[in-house]
Amino acid sequence: MTMGDQWSYKPGDNYKSTHKLIHLLVDIVGKGGNFLLNVGPQPDGRLPERAVERMNEIGAWMKVNGEAIYGTRPIAPYKEGDIVFTRKGKSAYAIYLTRNESEGPQDRIVFSGLKPAPGSEVHLLGVADPLSWNTNAAGETVVEIPRSIAASPPCHHAFAFKFTIAESENSH
Repeated sequence: MTMGDQWSYKPGDNYKSTHKLIHLLVDIVGKGGNFLLNVGPQPDGRLPERAVERMNEIGAWMKVNGEAIYGTRPIAPYKEGDIVFTRKGKSAYAIYLTRNESEGPQDRIVFSGLKPAPGSEVHLLGVADPLSWNTNAAGETVVEIPRSIAASPPCHHAFAFKFTIAESENSH
């Protein structure tokens, strides 16, 4: 896919937002794919400034969340609403895609497609301490996000939660 509208350099090209590019990356990886992103160099061989900005912003996001992307595999149900699932070994990642660029993590994330193993810690990548979580009466996993994290999140655009998969899920 192109970062802008053109496969080659075009002055004033319309570049996709970092938000959209990160969401595309997460969605593609969650389905088992690889994301090849094209950037056309300028006539002097340099990359356009807006493209470099986007790559730096994606790199900052990957520095926090790369563990949920690099070397992962898809795991059913792949996507549930605004959450994309990936896995690596016995770990699963629930990656919450924010609806807009300014949205931070919500006060709680709820999903039912995968279940953390009993006693598993749930971590938001980029945050050292585990988060509180439980299974509600409907069988959904509810992860609580402290206000301190919501006020100063480790990244933007999407948030990856890591947990150990329940044995029944691990056999998929």
